Amino acid sequence: MARYYFDIHDGAQSAGDDEGAEFDNPDAAVQAAARSAAEIGTGRLTRGNTSDVVIEVRDEGGQRVCTVRASMTIERCLPWPHNPHPWSA
Repeated sequence: MARYYFDIHDGAQSAGDDEGAEFDNPDAAVQAAARSAAEIGTGRLTRGNTSDVVIEVRDEGGQRVCTVRASMTIERCLPWPHNPHPWSA
């Protein structure tokens, strides 16, 4: 098992991962990063935030393994037939 680190970039904010997590292979780390990006994006959507979530995955040597970007765009068409949901900015 190898340790991988997930650095999260969220517009103006960044959170470096100093602990990391162990995975059997790089593909498992990439899948975990994709799930994390989706979960973060879903949580942000409920607050009306549709900006991109970017997670950079690094290996134990500090080399970037991949970058996962989750983005969402909501295009509303007028006239809007009912009251919009709180997350549909």
